Amino acid sequence: MAAAASEKSMQWLFFSPSGRISRQPYVLGWLFWLVIMSFALTRVLANEDEQGTLMLWTVLTLVCGIAATASTFLLTIKRLHDIGQQGMFALFLFLPVISPLMFFALCFWPGNAGPNGYGARTNEPQSGA
Repeated sequence: MAAAASEKSMQWLFFSPSGRISRQPYVLGWLFWLVIMSFALTRVLANEDEQGTLMLWTVLTLVCGIAATASTFLLTIKRLHDIGQQGMFALFLFLPVISPLMFFALCFWPGNAGPNGYGARTNEPQSGA
């Protein structure tokens, strides 16, 4: 039963826009995807001479890249919710100059201490969602 709850909370953390997350899970979520993508890219580079293996790792890198993009977008929506902002501002992640500024701001900007329109507490889904 505990494994199912943990699995559900990981699914919520990485693949749901509902609720709020604080700075720490936001940064750790980004670091998780950075490590996954770095590993996949190193496997692509390590297998440049082997066509079959290179193709496999290239496809896996693309799949991981799509998952990482979607997940970091959803993490950013929840982080914006924690500071009381609309999730649509996460679209700024796709603007080259604004993206790093926004990322660092969200890493250091403290969230709302109490309830806000996106949830009663931080680091959990919005009630009823």
